[in-house]
Amino acid sequence: MPFQFPLAAVLKYRASIERMEYLALEMIQLEIARTEAHISQVDDWRRLASEHRAAELARGVASIHVQGAYEHELALERYRDLLQNTLKELRKNLQQHLKTYEVAHQKREILDQLRGRQLDSYNRSQAKRQQSVLDDLFLARRNRGK
Repeated sequence: MPFQFPLAAVLKYRASIERMEYLALEMIQLEIARTEAHISQVDDWRRLASEHRAAELARGVASIHVQGAYEHELALERYRDLLQNTLKELRKNLQQHLKTYEVAHQKREILDQLRGRQLDSYNRSQAKRQQSVLDDLFLARRNRGK
């Protein structure tokens, strides 16, 4: 009779939960990477806007243009702050999901270890049964020869 783990369905369910949590972690990490890249891009835009404003000031452009450039820089700064807050929330969410994933992983690992122990026990008992059959055959042949 082949080995059958009585909690195989539970182990499969736990493995699927672990996988879903892992995928959720990957999605959050991807979103963090995107947000960090966007922040970097906004920083570049701010730097370019500041350089452009400084160049306009050096050329002696009308104050209305300088004020517009300054307001553009402020808008980029507010947008960067918004992205930083989003990044902070994503990192907090990542920590929460990491804890959830660790719990799911531990639960699956416990069942996997239990399955391993039961499989080892099954294999030992199968080996004992096989050895017993071999011993019986040996004794039967020995007794036949007498």
